[in-house]
Amino acid sequence: MADRVQIPAYTDRWMMGDRYGEITKTYFQRNALAPDNEPREIAVVKLDKSGKTVRVILTDCTVI
Repeated sequence: MADRVQIPAYTDRWMMGDRYGEITKTYFQRNALAPDNEPREIAVVKLDKSGKTVRVILTDCTVI
């Protein structure tokens, strides 16, 4: 996969300046609390600045 993305602005990591990273894995997760109960595609992103791994909703990421 190895796509470069900017994580969503609503995350704490983005607020700390750790905004960009590389997608290492994607998977689908169903959220029972979501109004439509449809599975969301989740991206696991390894961040550049800190080296930490975060999980975010893929459609909320910006591909760079």
